[in-house]
Amino acid sequence: MAKIAKVAVIGGGSSYTPELIDGFITHEEEVQVGEIALHDIDPERLEIVGGMVQRQVHFAELDTKITLTGSRQEAVEGADFVVSQIRVGQMAARILDEKIPLKYDVIGQETTGPGGTLKAWRTIPVALEIARDVERYAPGAWFLNFTNPSGIITEALLKHSNVNVVGLCNNPINMQHMIAEALGVRDEQIFLEWVGLNHVNWVRRVYLDGQDITGRMIDLLEMAGDEFPFDPELARTLGVIPTWYLQYYYDHPHKVAEAKAAEKTRGEVVREIEKALFEKYRDPNQMVKPPELSQRGGALYSEAAIRLMLSLLLDRRDVQIVVTRNGGAIADLPEDVSVEVPCVVGAHGVIPLNMGHLPETIRALCQQVKSWESWTVEAGVTGSRRAALMAMLVNPLVPSFEVARALLDEMLEAHRAYLPQFFPSGTPSPE
Repeated sequence: MAKIAKVAVIGGGSSYTPELIDGFITHEEEVQVGEIALHDIDPERLEIVGGMVQRQVHFAELDTKITLTGSRQEAVEGADFVVSQIRVGQMAARILDEKIPLKYDVIGQETTGPGGTLKAWRTIPVALEIARDVERYAPGAWFLNFTNPSGIITEALLKHSNVNVVGLCNNPINMQHMIAEALGVRDEQIFLEWVGLNHVNWVRRVYLDGQDITGRMIDLLEMAGDEFPFDPELARTLGVIPTWYLQYYYDHPHKVAEAKAAEKTRGEVVREIEKALFEKYRDPNQMVKPPELSQRGGALYSEAAIRLMLSLLLDRRDVQIVVTRNGGAIADLPEDVSVEVPCVVGAHGVIPLNMGHLPETIRALCQQVKSWESWTVEAGVTGSRRAALMAMLVNPLVPSFEVARALLDEMLEAHRAYLPQFFPSGTPSPE
């Protein structure tokens, strides 16, 4: 059994936290945690979610101490793992990210396009502050970043901190599970050649017990219905299987029209889901994570986190799809950027597999999105207006310089309160 002295959860008042705790409960025979420290800047959310977590642990009879604290130092100090799941500006900021771009016929979404850009800029300064605390109070701890946009935040931490950071997303593990379920086999029988960036990725090959079944999987897409949000001919044309978030790139006009026609943005829907969840969390009789949590979008989030922790602790040297430094894993991208690829995970850390060159059918899009991500990191760290305008301009979803400039000006102003790097003295820095 693996033993973890302490896990710190930054953003512990998140509605996702009971899902993470459920992972430790599910894997109680494999891992024992001495303390889980929940930190949040919102005392009300921390109290409500913390109470729910304490009941979960008590009901499961885990010998784990739950600490609730408004002090980030107290939460981080002595931790073996620091899990970051923060949302700077909370749901109100996300809703602005969704609504403003639609005025310019650009999709509003929290991890792509201008919405993802602004979420990253709000988050990068805070993520780097957390990293400095980890460096000081928990040197050697693993920093698990679940905060979106995960690839961009992880890249900022890789380039501008010394923490042992790994970016995590439940998209790969969900895709593996979906494929296994469609084939009627166990998840571990499936291996995916997953290439690209977080939320901009493709499955180049699907293997079942070592046999390449990619063609068979593309045939099955014909019967997948709404579970596969693309015309199957797209996969045949590309020669690879696109993953869920690529619909914003391959079907942008339709996604814009769909968003404009919707009565509520996804953020407004999630706000209602969270309101119902917090009512559940307040109930002293609620002892286990409520089924409504699955509507929040975090399916298998805890499974990805626990699997990574166990492999690092137990030196399993298994292969997991995570976000890490490229280091040549994808030959068509710079070495110092973040990528999401299969990696060998063990006590040595996280080493990406060499995925070689990207297929020509997807290379240009992947490189352009990476350019957007890297400009977004530079602007988020420096506050440079030029870098910010470049980030907006090179994003594949922004159609022109005129729109890029207008979006930048309006969205910077809308989020001024959360962008100290851009407004240190009241006006954005020109350089």
